[in-house]
Parts: sequence; C-alpha cells; structure tokens
Amino acid sequence: MCKVFSSLLGFTLLGAKASGQQAGFTYTASPASNCAPATFTFSNTTTGYPISYTWSFGDGRTSKQKDPVITYSTPGTYTITLTAYYQATTSNISSVVTVNGITAADFAANDRTGCGSYTVTFTNLTPGATSSTWDFGDGTGVTVNTPTVQHQYNAADTFDVVLTTTNANGCSQTVRKNDYIIIRTPALDLANNTREGCIPFNAQFNAVSSNIDSDPVTTYAWNFGDGISQTTATPAVNHAYTTAGTYNVSLTITTQQGCTATRTFNQHIRTGTAPTGVSFTATPAVTCAATPVRLLASATNATHYNWDFGDGITRQGTEADITRNFVQTGNLAVNLRAGNNGCYVNAAPVNVQIGASVARFTYARSCNNKSLYQFNNTSIGDPTDTYEWDFGDNTPLEANASPQHLYTAEGTYTVRLSVRNAGNGCVSTTFQTVRVFIADFNTGVSTVCRGTSVPFGVVHVPSSLVTNYSWHFGDGTVLNTTAVDITKTFNAVGTYTDTLIISYNDAAYCRDTIVKQNHVSVIAPVAAFTMNTPACEGKPVTFNNTSIPSPSIPFTNWSWNLGNGTQSALQTPAATTYNNSGQFPVKLVVTDARNCRDSVTQQVTISSTPFMQIYAPGTKLCEGASLTLQAVTDAPLQWTTAYNIGCNNCANPVITPLRDTQYIAVATNAAGCTAADTVAITVVPAVTLTVNADTAVCQGASVQLRATGGSIYAWTSDQGEINGATSASPIVTPTQNTTYTVAARNDQSCPAVIADVTVEVKPVPTLDAGRNQFVTVGSVINLNATYSADVVKWEWTPSTYIDCATCPVTTATPREHMTYSMTVTNNAGCTKTDVLDVRLLCDQSVVFIPTGFTPNGDGQNDIFYIRGKGVKQIRYLRIFNRWGQEVFKRERFNIDDINAGWNGILNGKALQQDVYVYMIEAICDSNDIFQMKGNISLIR
Repeated sequence: MCKVFSSLLGFTLLGAKASGQQAGFTYTASPASNCAPATFTFSNTTTGYPISYTWSFGDGRTSKQKDPVITYSTPGTYTITLTAYYQATTSNISSVVTVNGITAADFAANDRTGCGSYTVTFTNLTPGATSSTWDFGDGTGVTVNTPTVQHQYNAADTFDVVLTTTNANGCSQTVRKNDYIIIRTPALDLANNTREGCIPFNAQFNAVSSNIDSDPVTTYAWNFGDGISQTTATPAVNHAYTTAGTYNVSLTITTQQGCTATRTFNQHIRTGTAPTGVSFTATPAVTCAATPVRLLASATNATHYNWDFGDGITRQGTEADITRNFVQTGNLAVNLRAGNNGCYVNAAPVNVQIGASVARFTYARSCNNKSLYQFNNTSIGDPTDTYEWDFGDNTPLEANASPQHLYTAEGTYTVRLSVRNAGNGCVSTTFQTVRVFIADFNTGVSTVCRGTSVPFGVVHVPSSLVTNYSWHFGDGTVLNTTAVDITKTFNAVGTYTDTLIISYNDAAYCRDTIVKQNHVSVIAPVAAFTMNTPACEGKPVTFNNTSIPSPSIPFTNWSWNLGNGTQSALQTPAATTYNNSGQFPVKLVVTDARNCRDSVTQQVTISSTPFMQIYAPGTKLCEGASLTLQAVTDAPLQWTTAYNIGCNNCANPVITPLRDTQYIAVATNAAGCTAADTVAITVVPAVTLTVNADTAVCQGASVQLRATGGSIYAWTSDQGEINGATSASPIVTPTQNTTYTVAARNDQSCPAVIADVTVEVKPVPTLDAGRNQFVTVGSVINLNATYSADVVKWEWTPSTYIDCATCPVTTATPREHMTYSMTVTNNAGCTKTDVLDVRLLCDQSVVFIPTGFTPNGDGQNDIFYIRGKGVKQIRYLRIFNRWGQEVFKRERFNIDDINAGWNGILNGKALQQDVYVYMIEAICDSNDIFQMKGNISLIR
C-alpha cells in the first residue's frame, strides 16, 4: 500500500509495509528551493530494531550512516531508497526528490553603442526566467518581472551590465558582460588644407568625423572666427578672409540620432599683407665645402623667412641673418620667401659656388666579428685628394680611403674623416658616432621552478639602435618585442636553450643572434599518490604518497585535501574514512626546499560497504551438542572458521565445536568491500568426575572429601552438615557411618555427573595425662598417664628431658618450664591427646659454694668453683680482697665448670692466704635471676 508523507519539501514514499519493522525517513533541504547545489539532511525514522541501513541516493552514491547528509550539485530527479535490515527480514522505502536548476543566464541589447543621452532596450534571454534584476553599470539598477527593460544612459563611457535572473523554482543565476554598452561622442578633425595666405584669402575646409555605426552626420555648423558662421549639410565648405589676422575655427556636428560634437581649432587660419623689397645676399659667394656662408635677407613688413639652400635642405624661422655650411659642391641656387602672417613674397635667387671636396663616409659592422668595422669613403672630390681617419680610440691615424678598424673595447666612439684637396688646399671634415658592443642577454638565474617567471634582460646593446628583439625560447614559443627586459614563464620541466635575435634600425649593424645552450633548467617535483583498494565506505582508506622530488631537492611540505573535509600536512596522511560512497576529489600539493610546487587531483571512487550480523541462540554449548548460527547480510558471505561447521558459504550453518571457537563470517560485495562479524562460542567440556575412595574417620574428627573433573559441585547427604557443599573439597564431621553424594558440572546449563563417597566413623580412646606439676629446678618428676584398655600406642611430646617418650609411665628432669603432651592410639587407629604443664621454681639451695680452697697444687681443692643443679647459666662470678680490689672475674659460664673457677692467682702471682669476698649472679632453669655473696678463705 502506498502512502503519501509530507515533510518540509514534500515527497512520496513507495513500498511501505505496515509492521513493527518499517523503514522510514524524513529530510530537509538547503536551500529550501531545492536549487542546485542542494544539501539534503536525512532523518532516519525506521521502527523496530534494525541491525543495519543502506541508503541509495539515485546517483550511484550509497551510505551506511543512520542519518546521512548529501549534496546534489546537478539538477535532476533522484530516487532515494532506504533499506533497513532486521534479523529475519528487510524493509525499504523510497522518496523521489527533484533538484531544481536554471539554464545558463543570458541577455541582449537592441543596440550596444550610442552617443549622448541614449536609451537601450535589454532583453532577458534566459529560458523560464520569472524575475530579472539588472545592474546597468552606471550606478543604477532595477528588478522587473518582464523579460525586457529600457534604460537611458546620460554620460559617455563604457558600461558593464549584470543580470541576475530567477526562475519559477526560485533558482537564480548571474551573468556579467563587461564593456557591453558603449556611449561615445564623434571625434572631429579637419583634413589637410591651405591654412595661410595673403588677403583676400579663400580658405577651403573639409571636416572629418568618426561616428557611431549607422549614425551619419546631418549638419555641420561652422564658425570661421571672423564673425561669420555657416551651416552646411556636407563636410566641405569655402570661406573668404578679407582682413589680415589669425583665426580660430569652430565646428559643431549633429548626427542623425541627435548626437552632437564640437571642436575648436585654435589659430587655424593665418592671413597677412605682402612684404615689399624682398632680397638677400650670400657672402662669400665662392668658397670651400663646409666653410660658413652668411645669408642676409632684406625686406619690409616681413616677420618670417623660408630658406631653400639648393642642396635639398630648407629652413624656416624669424631670422633674417643666418650662417650655412654647405657640404655639397657645385653651383647651388639659394632661394628665399619672406612672409607676414602667412603671406609670402619670393626674392630673386642667389648662386653660391662650393668648390673642392666634401668629406663623407659610411660604415658597417662585420657580421662575423662584431668588433671589426668597415669604413667606406663616399666623399665628393678629386682622385688626388688625401684622407685622414681618426677612429676615436687613440689608435694611430689612418690614411687609406676605405679602411677596416678593429676595436678592442666596447664603447661609443666619434670617428673623424678629413679630406684635403690638393688643388686649392680645402679641407673637409665629417664626424660620425660609432657604437661598439657585443650583444648579450642574461637571466640572473640558472635553475627555476616550473611556472616561475624568469627575467630576461638584454645587455651591452644601445636600445636606441634596436627595432626588434626576437626571443626564441627553448619551449618553442617566440616573443617579438622592443622591450629591453622581459619575463618568461616556463610551464614544463626541462633544460632549455634560448636564442635572441636583435634587429637594428641602422643598416650598419647586421642582426645579432645570441644562443645560450642549456642555460635555464626548469625543475619541479612530481606530485603523485595511489590509494589502497578497494576503498570502501565507512572503512579506513589509506593513501600512499608516490611523489617524485627533483634531484637532490627534498620535499618540505605536503598539503592534502582528501575530499571529505579532511586535510593533512603529513607526508602520508593518516587513514581517513568516507561516510558515503561515490566520487571524491582528492588533491595533493607538494613543495620542495626550493619552494617549487606541483599538485595533482584525482577523482577517487569510494565503493559501498556491505553489512554483516551474526546471530546465535546462545554463546555456550555443551560438549557434543550443536547449534545453528544465523548470518544476516546484503552480500555473498564466507565463513572463515572451518572448524566443525556444516557449510562455509550458507547463512545458517550448523556448528558442533568441541572447544571454544570464534566463528567469523565475511561478506564481500562486487567491489571487493567487506564486512565481518564474529560470534564467540564457549564449549562447556564434558565432566570426567573422580572422587576419593571411601574412607574412615575417628569419631569427632573431620575429613576432607575430594572431587575432580568438574567446575561446579553440589555435595549432599542425609546425615549432618557439609562444610563447603559447593566446593570440590568439602569438609565433613560425621557422627556415624555416612554416604556423601556429589553432582559435578562444568556449567549449570549442562547435565551433571553423580558419584558417592562413604565415610566410616570409628571410636576414640580415653586418656588422662595427669595433673600439672610445680617442682624445684633440678628436680626429677614422674609422668603417669591413665587411658582406656584399647590403647596400643603411647607417645610423649616433646621428648625433651624425658627418660622414655613411648612409655605410659616414665620420669623427666626438665631444665625449663615444659608442657608435655601424651598421644595414645587405639587398635582402631584413632588417637587421643592430653597435656600437662610442668612449672619450675627457682631456689638458691640448689647452688653449692665452698667456704674455702687450698690452691697448693696437690690436686685436691685447688680451684674455687660453683657447683649445683637447676642453674641455666652463671652470669658472673667476682672476687674481691679485703681492700675492695677485684682479684677475679668470670662471666657467662655453666655451673659445675671447674675451668671457670679461680686458682688464687692474680696477674700471674699467687695471692697470699686471706679471706676474700665473692659475688654471684645466676639464671635458674626457670629463667629467674638471683644473686649470692659471701666469704671464701684462701688457704696456703
């Protein structure tokens, strides 16, 4: 059933189905007119719990995003389809959108040229235009809803016209035409005509005008400057001036379109009265060539003089007295016209005789040796004339008629030729300037980056001699110019040989050709990159920089624009992700250490990525069981885990793993893009239950039961409590013979294995170790235990100081406080333990100290030492004489140690018979400390 949904723009959804799992979306567009480029922001309203989405935008682009944003740059109609994938089904919905556009804007004018105040009719030629906004270029504009509009221009100028046109969809486009309207006034001039003469003077005028096309002049209004005006329909007119004077002539023309132009020609006509008495003299009338001749005019009412010297030379001015050097020989007729404000009168000609020789020469620079000049003597004279050349470089004078001269340095030299006539001795001299130079050019650089402007400059060449520089560059281009300095841009890498051909305006200088081989190296790095394929939507895409640097010039900068809003300055950019499929422009700009650059832009294709989702009814499986996996995808799939799986390329394989296994499914579409999902199956191993054998325990004792082969245990019995009933090793204390049952599992979802352990309870013997005893240190005590008749084994512990540790009745001589334990074992192997404490009492009576000794060496009573029992250690024994002098001291020794006693000697000398005082400090076996002192008699 089809439904029509409306959003901000309105669209139709096709293929919807009513269920809890329904694909759906809305969108907004910017601009709201849907004019290209239009950006659509989609909002996914799909219901249920989809596992993936696939958008198709109708132009080959796709996306897996939930809410994508897409820009359409080309007008057209596009079907947008959203497919939602669920675990068991799919749902799709489509929307048809129209991206509006407008054809190229254009306009025309009925006439682009005019003059004065001129009205133009403009027509919007854009198909479908509903609104036109005009900018007429003169500071004014208008918006109209009609295709035509009129505008009046009131000033002469050139105007740019701009039209912004809008169609019914609200899409706009702008077109600009520069210098489109031309408003100008006609340009006026007067053709060549005689502008001066004697009154009455009949002046002929012929007007010339440059008019706008198809706008001829209809009237010519003349003002002759003498108070008389005349209007004609033709450009030619005559006018008679009757009064001497200087006149400004003014002309105004009017065209057929009503344009007017006025121009005044100042001092255009000069009229005067004729001078009288016009004559002149020449002094001397006969002379050598190049010798000054004075010409003196005489006239009344003359202000200007026009001279014709008879040798092709003329001169005009206000001077009546001039000097002329004649360089042409022979009889020359000199003429004079004297004038007053344009009215001239001729004087009678005067002959001047110029004799002898006239110095003349030409020269030419050698085309093979630019420092060698050939001088050609063209003097007028006799064969007997002699010549003298001065080349201006301080070299010896030359007498040959037409010599060659080699200059050794560049420069400007003044060359003199003097010709002497042998007949009359006249000398004629002429001078010419010779420029000596070796043409060259330079660039100032030898290596440049591609696309860089290289300066070329001509050196050593006088620019005033040059008519043309013809540059022939190594890249095949040619430039003809008169500029001394130029720039050239090389757009290709290479080493270039450039040629300059120089042409001169003086025939004396043949063309120069300068060739410089391989003098400019144009370098540039080569920007290049590749992309790991396939490049897939939503997956990291890696670009590899394969740019090639110029030799020995490392790269310093990289600028990437990856086409998805990501930029990078790294040599190799980090992997980037494209959220949509389609074409994306990727640009790389590389810069090296010389700041040379190159760039490359590639349209990279990002392919759509499939989706993959694995479902399993559970992730735990008891060993030996099986389950069915479900893979949901939109592309062919392959299970890459081959272990105990029913099929490798089906969507619902049955698996029977015997160990923990990760099952991986990979979906691969036609573009090679992949999507993978993994499900981890935990296999619960079968239980191999082992319990300890049946056992026996003495009554009142505890026993630890043991089970292995499982991970979850449950112990039960019908008698008594079990400590640790869910552990593998519980502790039980049965009061009677008892059977314990254990159920072992490796997972609660898997079945249990059952086993039993029986514990027999045996009787325990009775025992009384005896009462606690308090005795004097050094005493012998009796140990006498009583016990039941079933006892077959006895043991006192510890056995220290005991005569018989395995006898039920025995004696002990403890040297310290003791706790004795008696353990008995009956004929059932059960034991019983009881203890008694023995506490020692310290008493000085256990120590015997003699009252005297006889150290006479007879072996009898020679040493005074301490005797006794029950003493752990004598801490010290000190003996003093009657004057308090210590004569003996011994520390930390055992009682009854004769070697620790005193032999009556002090410092190697036997002391005299006397009574001495002893002091003792001792430690009893009970760890009590006591002191004793008394007298001891030393008898000799």
